[in-house]
Amino acid sequence: MRRLIAVALLGLACASPGLPPGGPPDVAAPQLIKVTPDSGTVGVRPKEVLFRFDEVVAERPPAATTLADLFLISPRNGVATASWHREVIGVKPSNGWRPNTAYTVIMQKGLADIRGNVRNTGAATFFSTGTIIPRTRIAGTVFDWVSGSPAAGALVESFVPPDSIHPYVAVADSNGAFLMEHMPAARYTIRSYVDRNKNLAIDPSEPWDSVSISLADSARTTLVIFTHDTIPPHIREVRATDSLSLVVSFDKPIDPSQTLTAANFAVIGPDSAPLAIVSAGPPPKDTTPKVNPAVPLPPAARPPARARADTVTVVKPVMPRPVPISEVVVKMQRPLTPKTAYRVRAIAIRGLLGKAGDSERVYTVPAPAPPPKQPATPATPPPT
Repeated sequence: MRRLIAVALLGLACASPGLPPGGPPDVAAPQLIKVTPDSGTVGVRPKEVLFRFDEVVAERPPAATTLADLFLISPRNGVATASWHREVIGVKPSNGWRPNTAYTVIMQKGLADIRGNVRNTGAATFFSTGTIIPRTRIAGTVFDWVSGSPAAGALVESFVPPDSIHPYVAVADSNGAFLMEHMPAARYTIRSYVDRNKNLAIDPSEPWDSVSISLADSARTTLVIFTHDTIPPHIREVRATDSLSLVVSFDKPIDPSQTLTAANFAVIGPDSAPLAIVSAGPPPKDTTPKVNPAVPLPPAARPPARARADTVTVVKPVMPRPVPISEVVVKMQRPLTPKTAYRVRAIAIRGLLGKAGDSERVYTVPAPAPPPKQPATPATPPPT
Protein backbone atom coordinates (compact mmCIF):
# COMPACT_ATOMS: atom_id res chain seq x y z
CA MET A 1 0.00 0.00 0.00
CA ARG A 2 2.82 2.41 0.84
CA ARG A 3 4.43 1.72 -2.54
CA LEU A 4 1.14 2.38 -4.35
CA ILE A 5 0.68 5.71 -2.54
CA ALA A 6 4.26 6.75 -3.35
CA VAL A 7 3.77 5.92 -7.04
CA ALA A 8 0.50 7.90 -7.14
CA LEU A 9 2.09 10.94 -5.52
CA LEU A 10 5.02 10.75 -7.91
CA GLY A 11 2.64 10.67 -10.86
CA LEU A 12 0.80 13.76 -9.60
CA ALA A 13 4.06 15.60 -9.08
CA CYS A 14 5.20 14.84 -12.61
CA ALA A 15 1.89 15.87 -14.20
CA SER A 16 2.28 19.09 -16.17
CA PRO A 17 -0.20 21.89 -15.34
CA GLY A 18 0.33 23.39 -18.75
CA LEU A 19 -1.69 23.06 -21.93
CA PRO A 20 -1.73 19.79 -23.87
CA PRO A 21 0.68 19.76 -26.80
CA GLY A 22 -0.42 19.66 -30.39
CA GLY A 23 -3.04 21.53 -32.36
CA PRO A 24 -2.93 25.04 -33.82
CA PRO A 25 -1.77 27.85 -31.50
CA ASP A 26 -4.52 29.88 -29.82
CA VAL A 27 -4.13 33.56 -30.70
CA ALA A 28 -7.71 34.67 -29.98
CA ALA A 29 -8.54 36.77 -26.93
CA PRO A 30 -11.24 35.49 -24.57
CA GLN A 31 -14.75 36.14 -25.85
CA LEU A 32 -17.54 37.28 -23.54
CA ILE A 33 -20.51 34.93 -23.92
CA LYS A 34 -22.84 35.93 -21.07
CA VAL A 35 -23.34 38.49 -18.29
CA THR A 36 -25.58 37.78 -15.29
CA PRO A 37 -27.90 39.50 -14.51
CA ASP A 38 -28.96 40.49 -18.01
CA SER A 39 -28.78 44.16 -19.00
CA GLY A 40 -31.94 46.04 -18.14
CA THR A 41 -33.00 43.71 -15.31
CA VAL A 42 -34.84 45.38 -12.42
CA GLY A 43 -35.60 44.28 -8.88
CA VAL A 44 -32.43 42.19 -8.44
CA ARG A 45 -29.67 42.28 -5.87
CA PRO A 46 -27.08 39.75 -7.01
CA LYS A 47 -24.26 38.47 -4.90
CA GLU A 48 -21.93 39.24 -7.83
CA VAL A 49 -22.26 40.34 -11.44
CA LEU A 50 -20.86 37.40 -13.41
CA PHE A 51 -18.89 37.81 -16.65
CA ARG A 52 -18.62 34.43 -18.38
CA PHE A 53 -16.05 33.79 -21.15
CA ASP A 54 -15.47 31.03 -23.67
CA GLU A 55 -12.16 30.01 -22.05
CA VAL A 56 -10.15 30.31 -18.87
CA VAL A 57 -9.03 33.89 -18.27
CA ALA A 58 -5.84 35.03 -16.56
CA GLU A 59 -6.14 35.73 -12.86
CA ARG A 60 -3.42 38.37 -13.17
CA PRO A 61 -3.96 40.44 -16.33
CA PRO A 62 -0.78 41.86 -17.92
CA ALA A 63 -2.33 45.33 -18.37
CA ALA A 64 -3.35 45.89 -14.72
CA THR A 65 -2.05 45.38 -11.20
CA THR A 66 -5.06 43.35 -10.12
CA LEU A 67 -8.10 41.88 -11.81
CA ALA A 68 -10.34 44.39 -10.02
CA ASP A 69 -8.50 47.28 -11.74
CA LEU A 70 -10.24 46.32 -14.99
CA PHE A 71 -13.74 46.88 -13.59
CA LEU A 72 -15.79 49.94 -12.64
CA ILE A 73 -19.08 49.98 -10.75
CA SER A 74 -21.20 53.10 -11.16
CA PRO A 75 -22.29 54.48 -8.77
CA ARG A 76 -19.43 53.63 -6.44
CA ASN A 77 -20.04 52.05 -3.04
CA GLY A 78 -16.53 51.28 -1.94
CA VAL A 79 -13.96 49.82 -4.31
CA ALA A 80 -14.82 47.24 -6.94
CA THR A 81 -13.75 43.69 -6.08
CA ALA A 82 -13.30 40.87 -8.58
CA SER A 83 -13.18 37.13 -7.88
CA TRP A 84 -11.67 34.66 -10.36
CA HIS A 85 -13.51 31.41 -11.19
CA ARG A 86 -11.58 30.18 -14.27
CA GLU A 87 -13.99 31.09 -17.11
CA VAL A 88 -16.07 33.40 -14.90
CA ILE A 89 -15.25 36.64 -13.12
CA GLY A 90 -17.53 37.86 -10.34
CA VAL A 91 -17.69 41.60 -9.66
CA LYS A 92 -19.26 43.43 -6.73
CA PRO A 93 -18.76 46.61 -4.66
CA SER A 94 -16.84 46.16 -1.42
CA ASN A 95 -19.69 47.80 0.55
CA GLY A 96 -22.49 45.93 -1.19
CA TRP A 97 -25.31 46.94 -3.52
CA ARG A 98 -27.44 49.86 -2.35
CA PRO A 99 -31.25 49.57 -2.49
CA ASN A 100 -33.30 51.31 -5.21
CA THR A 101 -30.21 52.10 -7.28
CA ALA A 102 -29.50 51.61 -10.98
CA TYR A 103 -25.99 50.26 -11.51
CA THR A 104 -23.67 50.13 -14.48
CA VAL A 105 -20.82 47.62 -14.31
CA ILE A 106 -18.03 48.28 -16.80
CA MET A 107 -15.29 45.89 -17.86
CA GLN A 108 -12.40 47.79 -19.42
CA LYS A 109 -10.11 46.45 -22.11
CA GLY A 110 -7.04 44.50 -21.01
CA LEU A 111 -8.46 41.15 -19.90
CA ALA A 112 -6.35 38.22 -21.13
CA ASP A 113 -6.45 34.45 -21.31
CA ILE A 114 -3.79 32.18 -19.80
CA ARG A 115 -1.84 32.26 -23.09
CA GLY A 116 -1.47 36.04 -22.94
CA ASN A 117 -4.03 36.96 -25.62
CA VAL A 118 -5.41 40.34 -24.51
CA ARG A 119 -8.87 41.77 -25.22
CA ASN A 120 -8.70 45.21 -26.81
CA THR A 121 -12.38 45.94 -26.17
CA GLY A 122 -14.46 46.28 -23.05
CA ALA A 123 -18.06 45.54 -22.14
CA ALA A 124 -20.78 46.89 -19.85
CA THR A 125 -24.07 45.85 -18.31
CA PHE A 126 -26.70 47.66 -16.25
CA PHE A 127 -29.44 46.64 -13.83
CA SER A 128 -31.37 48.07 -10.89
CA THR A 129 -31.86 46.94 -7.32
CA GLY A 130 -35.13 48.90 -7.45
CA THR A 131 -38.00 48.98 -9.89
CA ILE A 132 -36.84 51.64 -12.39
CA ILE A 133 -33.78 52.44 -14.50
CA PRO A 134 -33.48 56.15 -15.41
CA ARG A 135 -33.00 56.76 -19.15
CA THR A 136 -30.49 59.55 -18.63
CA ARG A 137 -26.93 60.12 -19.76
CA ILE A 138 -24.03 62.55 -19.44
CA ALA A 139 -21.46 62.51 -22.22
CA GLY A 140 -18.38 64.62 -22.67
CA THR A 141 -14.68 64.95 -23.37
CA VAL A 142 -11.69 65.40 -21.07
CA PHE A 143 -8.62 67.30 -22.26
CA ASP A 144 -5.18 67.77 -20.76
CA TRP A 145 -4.70 71.55 -20.84
CA VAL A 146 -0.88 71.53 -20.74
CA SER A 147 -0.42 69.05 -23.58
CA GLY A 148 -3.49 70.16 -25.53
CA SER A 149 -4.47 66.53 -26.15
CA PRO A 150 -7.28 64.24 -24.97
CA ALA A 151 -6.76 62.98 -21.41
CA ALA A 152 -6.96 59.26 -22.09
CA GLY A 153 -7.55 57.21 -18.95
CA ALA A 154 -8.75 60.14 -16.83
CA LEU A 155 -11.28 59.19 -14.15
CA VAL A 156 -14.63 61.01 -14.32
CA GLU A 157 -16.97 61.26 -11.32
CA SER A 158 -20.45 62.77 -11.03
CA PHE A 159 -22.23 63.30 -7.71
CA VAL A 160 -24.88 65.41 -6.01
CA PRO A 161 -23.18 67.46 -3.27
CA PRO A 162 -22.49 66.88 -0.49
CA ASP A 163 -22.46 63.12 -1.19
CA SER A 164 -19.13 62.60 -2.98
CA ILE A 165 -18.72 59.08 -1.54
CA HIS A 166 -21.11 57.42 -4.01
CA PRO A 167 -20.33 59.08 -7.37
CA TYR A 168 -21.29 57.77 -10.77
CA VAL A 169 -18.02 56.98 -12.55
CA ALA A 170 -16.53 56.56 -16.02
CA VAL A 171 -13.09 56.49 -17.64
CA ALA A 172 -12.08 58.64 -20.62
CA ASP A 173 -11.13 56.62 -23.68
CA SER A 174 -8.23 57.25 -26.07
CA ASN A 175 -10.09 60.26 -27.52
CA GLY A 176 -10.87 61.64 -24.07
CA ALA A 177 -14.58 60.74 -24.45
CA PHE A 178 -16.65 59.43 -21.56
CA LEU A 179 -20.26 58.38 -20.96
CA MET A 180 -22.31 57.96 -17.75
CA GLU A 181 -25.86 56.63 -17.86
CA HIS A 182 -28.87 55.73 -15.71
CA MET A 183 -28.56 58.57 -13.19
CA PRO A 184 -31.51 60.21 -11.42
CA ALA A 185 -32.37 63.70 -12.69
CA ALA A 186 -30.58 66.26 -10.48
CA ARG A 187 -27.88 68.93 -10.47
CA TYR A 188 -24.50 67.20 -10.50
CA THR A 189 -20.93 68.22 -9.87
CA ILE A 190 -18.75 66.53 -12.47
CA ARG A 191 -15.03 66.28 -11.87
CA SER A 192 -12.24 64.54 -13.72
CA TYR A 193 -8.70 63.81 -12.64
CA VAL A 194 -5.71 61.60 -13.35
CA ASP A 195 -5.66 59.17 -10.43
CA ARG A 196 -2.00 58.18 -10.63
CA ASN A 197 -1.82 56.38 -7.28
CA LYS A 198 -5.30 54.77 -7.57
CA ASN A 199 -6.53 56.17 -4.25
CA LEU A 200 -9.77 57.58 -5.74
CA ALA A 201 -8.89 61.09 -4.54
CA ILE A 202 -7.34 64.22 -6.03
CA ASP A 203 -3.78 64.72 -4.79
CA PRO A 204 -1.99 68.10 -5.04
CA SER A 205 0.18 66.99 -7.96
CA GLU A 206 -2.67 65.47 -9.99
CA PRO A 207 -4.40 67.51 -12.74
CA TRP A 208 -8.17 67.93 -12.40
CA ASP A 209 -11.17 70.03 -13.39
CA SER A 210 -14.82 70.25 -12.34
CA VAL A 211 -18.09 71.67 -13.67
CA SER A 212 -21.68 71.85 -12.44
CA ILE A 213 -24.47 70.65 -14.68
CA SER A 214 -28.25 70.09 -14.45
CA LEU A 215 -29.40 66.73 -15.78
CA ALA A 216 -32.99 66.18 -16.90
CA ASP A 217 -32.57 63.56 -19.63
CA SER A 218 -29.22 64.06 -21.35
CA ALA A 219 -26.35 66.53 -21.12
CA ARG A 220 -22.90 67.11 -22.57
CA THR A 221 -19.88 68.83 -21.09
CA THR A 222 -16.13 69.36 -21.54
CA LEU A 223 -13.50 69.24 -18.83
CA VAL A 224 -9.96 70.64 -19.14
CA ILE A 225 -7.75 69.20 -16.42
CA PHE A 226 -4.56 70.79 -15.08
CA THR A 227 -2.57 70.86 -11.85
CA HIS A 228 -4.06 73.51 -9.58
CA ASP A 229 -0.79 74.99 -8.35
CA THR A 230 -1.06 78.28 -6.45
CA ILE A 231 2.70 78.99 -6.84
CA PRO A 232 3.36 81.12 -9.96
CA PRO A 233 5.83 80.02 -12.64
CA HIS A 234 9.55 80.56 -11.96
CA ILE A 235 12.52 80.55 -14.31
CA ARG A 236 13.97 77.06 -14.58
CA GLU A 237 16.60 77.57 -17.27
CA VAL A 238 18.01 80.20 -19.62
CA ARG A 239 19.80 79.35 -22.84
CA ALA A 240 20.82 81.21 -25.99
CA THR A 241 19.92 80.20 -29.52
CA ASP A 242 22.04 82.95 -31.09
CA SER A 243 23.82 86.12 -30.00
CA LEU A 244 20.56 88.09 -29.82
CA SER A 245 18.04 85.49 -28.61
CA LEU A 246 17.48 84.03 -25.14
CA VAL A 247 15.06 81.19 -24.46
CA VAL A 248 13.65 81.42 -20.93
CA SER A 249 12.11 78.15 -19.68
CA PHE A 250 9.69 78.04 -16.73
CA ASP A 251 8.97 75.26 -14.26
CA LYS A 252 5.21 75.60 -14.76
CA PRO A 253 2.99 76.51 -17.73
CA ILE A 254 2.04 80.14 -18.27
CA ASP A 255 -1.55 81.36 -18.51
CA PRO A 256 -2.18 81.54 -22.29
CA SER A 257 -4.48 84.55 -21.82
CA GLN A 258 -1.50 86.64 -20.66
CA THR A 259 0.08 88.70 -23.44
CA LEU A 260 3.81 88.72 -22.79
CA THR A 261 5.86 91.75 -23.83
CA ALA A 262 9.37 93.11 -23.28
CA ALA A 263 8.07 94.72 -20.07
CA ASN A 264 7.75 91.25 -18.52
CA PHE A 265 11.51 90.65 -18.72
CA ALA A 266 14.76 92.33 -17.77
CA VAL A 267 18.35 91.40 -18.58
CA ILE A 268 20.79 93.13 -16.23
CA GLY A 269 24.52 93.32 -16.91
CA PRO A 270 27.47 93.21 -14.48
CA ASP A 271 27.24 96.97 -14.00
CA SER A 272 23.59 96.60 -12.81
CA ALA A 273 22.36 98.42 -15.91
CA PRO A 274 19.43 96.85 -17.78
CA LEU A 275 19.98 95.97 -21.43
CA ALA A 276 17.51 96.93 -24.14
CA ILE A 277 15.01 94.19 -25.07
CA VAL A 278 13.33 94.33 -28.46
CA SER A 279 10.53 91.78 -27.86
CA ALA A 280 9.43 88.80 -25.79
CA GLY A 281 6.92 86.14 -26.73
CA PRO A 282 6.25 82.47 -27.38
CA PRO A 283 8.64 80.55 -29.61
CA PRO A 284 7.61 80.08 -33.25
CA LYS A 285 5.59 76.96 -33.98
CA ASP A 286 7.53 74.08 -35.46
CA THR A 287 5.91 73.28 -38.79
CA THR A 288 8.63 70.85 -39.89
CA PRO A 289 7.26 67.32 -40.32
CA LYS A 290 8.87 64.95 -37.84
CA VAL A 291 10.64 62.00 -39.41
CA ASN A 292 11.98 59.09 -37.41
CA PRO A 293 15.42 58.25 -38.88
CA ALA A 294 15.10 54.67 -37.63
CA VAL A 295 12.04 54.11 -39.82
CA PRO A 296 12.78 54.09 -43.57
CA LEU A 297 10.52 56.08 -45.80
CA PRO A 298 8.03 53.95 -47.71
CA PRO A 299 8.63 53.58 -51.43
CA ALA A 300 6.49 55.57 -53.79
CA ALA A 301 3.37 53.59 -54.53
CA ARG A 302 1.59 53.46 -57.84
CA PRO A 303 -1.96 54.80 -57.83
CA PRO A 304 -4.55 52.04 -57.80
CA ALA A 305 -6.41 51.28 -60.97
CA ARG A 306 -9.76 51.94 -59.28
CA ALA A 307 -9.90 54.38 -56.38
CA ARG A 308 -12.42 53.76 -53.61
CA ALA A 309 -13.75 56.71 -51.69
CA ASP A 310 -13.27 56.53 -47.91
CA THR A 311 -16.66 57.15 -46.35
CA VAL A 312 -15.41 56.88 -42.74
CA THR A 313 -15.04 60.30 -41.12
CA VAL A 314 -12.84 60.51 -38.04
CA VAL A 315 -13.64 63.62 -36.01
CA LYS A 316 -10.70 64.67 -33.86
CA PRO A 317 -11.64 66.39 -30.59
CA VAL A 318 -10.56 70.03 -30.37
CA MET A 319 -9.70 71.54 -27.01
CA PRO A 320 -11.73 74.71 -26.35
CA ARG A 321 -8.80 76.60 -24.78
CA PRO A 322 -5.43 77.69 -26.18
CA VAL A 323 -2.49 75.51 -25.14
CA PRO A 324 -0.27 77.18 -22.50
CA ILE A 325 3.44 77.69 -23.08
CA SER A 326 6.39 77.17 -20.74
CA GLU A 327 9.11 78.85 -22.84
CA VAL A 328 9.54 82.47 -23.92
CA VAL A 329 11.97 83.87 -26.51
CA VAL A 330 13.55 87.18 -25.49
CA LYS A 331 15.10 89.20 -28.33
CA MET A 332 17.93 91.53 -27.36
CA GLN A 333 18.85 94.79 -29.11
CA ARG A 334 22.57 94.09 -28.92
CA PRO A 335 24.58 90.87 -28.67
CA LEU A 336 25.52 89.67 -25.21
CA THR A 337 29.21 89.55 -24.28
CA PRO A 338 30.73 86.05 -24.08
CA LYS A 339 31.93 84.78 -20.68
CA THR A 340 29.80 87.44 -18.94
CA ALA A 341 27.17 86.75 -16.28
CA TYR A 342 23.76 88.42 -16.67
CA ARG A 343 20.75 88.42 -14.38
CA VAL A 344 17.61 87.42 -16.31
CA ARG A 345 14.43 88.50 -14.54
CA ALA A 346 10.82 87.53 -15.29
CA ILE A 347 8.20 89.98 -14.05
CA ALA A 348 4.53 89.28 -13.22
CA ILE A 349 4.36 85.93 -15.00
CA ARG A 350 0.92 84.41 -14.44
CA GLY A 351 0.19 80.72 -13.87
CA LEU A 352 -2.89 78.74 -14.89
CA LEU A 353 -4.72 79.67 -11.67
CA GLY A 354 -4.08 83.37 -12.27
CA LYS A 355 -1.37 83.76 -9.61
CA ALA A 356 1.45 86.05 -10.83
CA GLY A 357 5.00 86.39 -9.53
CA ASP A 358 8.59 87.39 -10.29
CA SER A 359 11.69 85.23 -10.54
CA GLU A 360 15.34 85.64 -11.49
CA ARG A 361 18.20 83.48 -12.72
CA VAL A 362 21.85 84.13 -13.55
CA TYR A 363 22.94 83.26 -17.07
CA THR A 364 26.57 83.22 -18.20
CA VAL A 365 27.16 83.56 -21.92
CA PRO A 366 29.43 80.70 -23.01
CA ALA A 367 32.73 81.41 -24.69
CA PRO A 368 32.68 81.13 -28.49
CA ALA A 369 33.82 77.83 -29.90
CA PRO A 370 37.44 77.87 -31.11
CA PRO A 371 37.91 77.87 -34.88
CA PRO A 372 38.62 74.46 -36.38
CA LYS A 373 42.26 73.60 -36.80
CA GLN A 374 43.55 73.77 -40.37
CA PRO A 375 45.32 70.63 -41.59
CA ALA A 376 49.09 71.03 -41.78
CA THR A 377 50.37 71.65 -45.31
CA PRO A 378 53.27 69.35 -46.18
CA ALA A 379 56.49 71.12 -47.01
CA THR A 380 57.31 71.35 -50.71
CA PRO A 381 60.59 69.55 -51.42
CA PRO A 382 63.27 71.72 -53.06
CA PRO A 383 63.66 71.32 -56.82
CA THR A 384 66.41 68.97 -57.88
